[in-house]
Amino acid sequence: MHGPGSAHVLDYCKNCSIPLAGEYCHQCGQRRVDGKLTLGSFFADVARRVFRFDKAFAVTLWRMLVAPGRLVPDYLEGKRAGYLDPIQYFISSVFVQFVVTATTQDLAPILGRESAIAWLGQLTGVVAVKVLTIFWMGTLWRFMFRPTRYNLAEIYVFALYAFGTTGLLWSVLPLVDIAVPYPLGANAIVVTAVTLVVEIAYMTYAIWQFGKIPFWNCAMRVTAVLAVGYLLLVAIVGVEHVAHFLLPTVKLTATPTT
Repeated sequence: MHGPGSAHVLDYCKNCSIPLAGEYCHQCGQRRVDGKLTLGSFFADVARRVFRFDKAFAVTLWRMLVAPGRLVPDYLEGKRAGYLDPIQYFISSVFVQFVVTATTQDLAPILGRESAIAWLGQLTGVVAVKVLTIFWMGTLWRFMFRPTRYNLAEIYVFALYAFGTTGLLWSVLPLVDIAVPYPLGANAIVVTAVTLVVEIAYMTYAIWQFGKIPFWNCAMRVTAVLAVGYLLLVAIVGVEHVAHFLLPTVKLTATPTT
C-alpha cells in the first residue's frame, strides 16, 4: 500500500476494485488512474488510444517502408506487440494527412507557394474515398487473381496497412512543393501523375514482399486492379466525380453556346 504522501493517489483499480500491483490492473487490464482528469491528460489519452503517435506508430511506419513483407505476416501470426494494429495505424495516417492539409493551407500563402495547395485536393479526396475503397480494392484483387496463400480478411489487413502508408507518402508531396524552388503543383497533370506513380510504386513494392509475387507481374496486377477500380467508380458515380477525385484542380464544364 502507498501512504498518504505517495505519488499514487489510487491503490485500487477504479473499474473492478482489485488492488493494483503496477501500471495496469491484472484483472481487467485498465490502466491506473491518478487524480482528477485534466485537459492535458484527456488529449494525451485520446492521442494514445486513437491516434497513437508514439514509438509504436514510428515502428509501424518504418517497418511498412522497409519490410512490409514481414510486418503483416507477423500480425497475422499473432505477433502484435510493439506496433499498431491496422485500424489504429490507418486512423493515425488519416489524421496526419489532415494536419498536413491544415499546415499547408496556412504556410503556402505566406511563402507565396500556392501551387502546394493543389496537392491538397488530391490528398483530402484520397482520404475521403480510401476509407470506403480499401475494401473495394482488396476485394477486386481477391476476385481478379484468386490468391490461395491469403484469405480475404488477411488481404484487408494488408490493404489497411498499405493504403495507410500510401497516404503518409502522399502527405509529403505538398511539403516538398513548398520546399523546392519550382511550383510542382502548378500543373494538374503532374499532380495526378505523381500521386498515381507513388501509389502504384509503393503498392507494387509492398505486395511483392507480402505476396511473394514476381516484381513485374506484381506491377501489372497492381496497375490492373487500380485501373479496373477507378473505371468502375466512373461507371458508378460518373466521370465528373472521378475527375474531381483524380484531377481536383480541373473542372469539367460544358462550353456555353451562343
